[in-house]
Amino acid sequence: MTSRMSNLDETLVKLAGELTGDPETKAFYGNVEALQDSIIELCQKAFHRFCGQTKGGPAGQLLPISVNQIGFQNAQASLRRGEVFDLVYVVPESVALWEMLQVLENEVEKVAQAVRTAGGDGMLHSPGLEFTYEGAAVKLLLANDADVSKISPDTVNSRVAGLIARLVSKSILDSVPDLGAFHGLLKCIRLWAKQRGLYGPSHDFGYIGGMGWAICCAHICQANPQSRSLEQLFTSFFMIMSGWDVQMPISIQPHSQAQAFEGEISQGAGYKVVLPVGKGLSATPNLTASAAHQLQKEFRRGNRMCAKIHAGAAEWSDVYASSKFVERYLHFLQIDVTAASDAIMSQWLLWCRRHLQGIAETLESVRTCHLRTRPWPVWVSFKDPDWHVAKTLLIALRISPPISASSQAGDVLAFLGGVGPASAATTQSER
Repeated sequence: MTSRMSNLDETLVKLAGELTGDPETKAFYGNVEALQDSIIELCQKAFHRFCGQTKGGPAGQLLPISVNQIGFQNAQASLRRGEVFDLVYVVPESVALWEMLQVLENEVEKVAQAVRTAGGDGMLHSPGLEFTYEGAAVKLLLANDADVSKISPDTVNSRVAGLIARLVSKSILDSVPDLGAFHGLLKCIRLWAKQRGLYGPSHDFGYIGGMGWAICCAHICQANPQSRSLEQLFTSFFMIMSGWDVQMPISIQPHSQAQAFEGEISQGAGYKVVLPVGKGLSATPNLTASAAHQLQKEFRRGNRMCAKIHAGAAEWSDVYASSKFVERYLHFLQIDVTAASDAIMSQWLLWCRRHLQGIAETLESVRTCHLRTRPWPVWVSFKDPDWHVAKTLLIALRISPPISASSQAGDVLAFLGGVGPASAATTQSER
C-alpha cells in the first residue's frame, strides 16, 4: 500500500495529461500569444469594416473564455492537449452582432480553414464561428459589452451570452484558494467524466458541461481550502458529490444565488449547478431525471473506488475505466450520419445538434410507459464502405412498462423506429 500511495500524484497527473478536448483535434505547439494577436487583428479588421471606421480607431476586446485558457501559460498548456481555443470578442452594445458576424466570416475565410458557424450552447448560445487557424482549432464568439449583474433566465440572450461565459470563468478562478490545485482537479474530473460518458452540456443530453464541472471542482477546492494534494481533492470530490443532497444547488461562494434557486430545485431532477453571474442562471438547465440518477450512480462508484484504493485493493486507473455502455442495455435509438467530406459532416452535426437538443427529455415524457434514457454524449466515428466519413449517436433506452399495460412497451419501441437490440435512423448527404 505504501508503494501504491507514494506515486499517486504522478499517476493522476499522467492520466490528466491524456485528456484531449476532441480526439480528432491536433495539439497546437505554436506560440499562443502570437496566435491570439493574429485573431485580434482579424476581429479588428471586421469591426472597422462593419462600423465604417478607419484602422487604428477604437475597437472591441478579445478575451479567452475557458477557465483553462485565461493566462497565456494556461492557454498554451490547454492547446497542447488538443483543446479548442475558446474566445469571445466583446464590442460596444450598439453593434448588431449577427450582422457583424457576416463581415467577420468574410475576413476569417481569407486566412483560416474549415470555417463554419459555431454550434449553439443552449441558453448561452452566441453568434460565432469555428475554424482552424495556424494549426489551432478556434471557437470565436461575439458579445455586446453590457451590465449582466442582474441578468436572469428570462432576460439572457445571445447578445451577452459570450460575455457571461467569460465572467463565469473569471469568478471561478477568483473563488478558488489555489489555482494550481483547482486546475489539476478539473483536468482529472474532466477525464473521468468523459471516460464514464457524463461530459456534455445539459441542453444536449442532460449531463454537465465544461463550465458546470469547473463550478463543481471549485466548490470542492473551497471546501478543502488547506489542501494542495491532488489525490486528497480527488477523493474529496467523490465523497462530497456522492453524499450531495440533490435538492440543494451546487455553487461557489457567495451563496446568494443558491437561495434564489431553492423553489426551483425542489421540483427539479437535482444536481442543479448555479452560475456565479446574474440571478438564478443554471449551468444544467435541462438536467433530466435519468441523467441525475446516472450522475449519482457514478459519484457513488467513484467514492467506492477511492475507498478501495486507499485500502490497497484497487489502482487509480480503475477509477478511469471506460463505461461498459453498450453491454448494459438491450435497446438503443441509433442515429447515423454519413457524408462525402469532413466539411459536410461538420454542417450535418451542427444541424443535428440543434434539432436533437432536449431529445432525452422529450423521450422521457412518453406517458405510455416508464422510459429512462442513457445517451452517450459524443458522436462516435465508424467506417462506412460508401462514405468518406460516418458518425453515430447512441441513446440507450430502459423501458419499464406499467403492470396493467405491459404491451405498451412495444408501442414505444415501434414509435422509436422498430423493435430489437438497436433501432436506427440514418441521415446521408451527397452535397
